[in-house]
Amino acid sequence: MHREEPTDPQAIGARLRALRSLPLAGEAGHAVAAASHLALVALAIWAWSRGHFAFVACVWCAIAWMDHAALTRLHEAAHGALSRSRVLNEAQGILIGTLALTPLSVYRFVHARHHACLGREGDPEFWPYNDPKAPRALRVAYAWAELAFGWILTPALYSLRTARAWRRVPASQHGRLVGEWIFLAGFWAATLAVVASNGWWEWFVVAHLAPAWLAGSMQTIRKFTEHLGMHGASIVSMTRTVVYRGPVGRAASASQLHVEHHAAHHRHARIPHYALPEATELVHALEAGGRRFPTHAHAVLDMLPHLADPKLGPQWTANRRQRP
Repeated sequence: MHREEPTDPQAIGARLRALRSLPLAGEAGHAVAAASHLALVALAIWAWSRGHFAFVACVWCAIAWMDHAALTRLHEAAHGALSRSRVLNEAQGILIGTLALTPLSVYRFVHARHHACLGREGDPEFWPYNDPKAPRALRVAYAWAELAFGWILTPALYSLRTARAWRRVPASQHGRLVGEWIFLAGFWAATLAVVASNGWWEWFVVAHLAPAWLAGSMQTIRKFTEHLGMHGASIVSMTRTVVYRGPVGRAASASQLHVEHHAAHHRHARIPHYALPEATELVHALEAGGRRFPTHAHAVLDMLPHLADPKLGPQWTANRRQRP
């Protein structure tokens, strides 16, 4: 049954506060996602060993989808919203972050600054697109490098930007950050040593590297679709949101923790992911200037022209107004 949303600003505000107080989702969905992920990896290895290479390519796409879903779980963990248990939230975030080459604490620090400085020059997730001093050639080259090599480039730059901003990192977090970097380095050194000593490079590519490469590109496309080319002065007007109406689209959205309801997330980051579709309707009723699309395809098509001159943030339009 369709819920009739409030239209009065005070009623909308009250409902949003109620959504923020909802309990976080349980662990069952995360367990099913992890089991499905492992099953797809096993299927890819089996199909490759039987020479079903076209089928393997299809399975890679499915694994990439699940890899990207894991990245949305890392995102939720960074907000402390993945699990009702603080211990499980951190443990899952550290595990996913290690596999994704991005320590949870690194992601949390960089992503918090993204929320605080959305699209402006202090936003580390969108440099150099948010810097009016950055040459167009640099911005174009960087965008296409992210699209092609996001699986390795983006994690490296997250750690680099955290290291460069070390004085801004709370001193209480220094030990944990270093510990997570050491754990990540040790995990991957041990993993690659085992792969090398057993000659498992082919299976490493089939089971992990190829789908991770695809997932990295998916993540970059999603990031660009959310914000690239947006120059509004508010959170809502800086963000593209996708709202699926059909059952297939809604199911796909749920599998990615409704991350494409992005304006609502930026506006109310502590609302549980399952309530973001409702929050989207409320946020867009309350604030003008939002861009909503019926599918990702529509949103991506709106973003694509901006890859020719990638930029975002109100500082670009302000600079144009200040020129004589």
